[in-house]
Amino acid sequence: MKTLLLLVLGEILAIGNTNAEVSMMIWENDRVEHVKKYMDLAEFPCNPYPGMLFYYTQSGELRCGEPEPN
Repeated sequence: MKTLLLLVLGEILAIGNTNAEVSMMIWENDRVEHVKKYMDLAEFPCNPYPGMLFYYTQSGELRCGEPEPN
């Protein structure tokens, strides 16, 4: 049985009026992908700022700050 591990860790690069430019690293098993994109500020459950880290939980929930240890 194969286990799929997916981790998304991001950093906010810049804040605009309604969106944030972010840099994300997506780990999927042994593959890492670097992505830059724009996200709507309403997607963040906190007050985002440049340099802030964020991540997605296994259930797909976006969280602000550094990932919590297991």
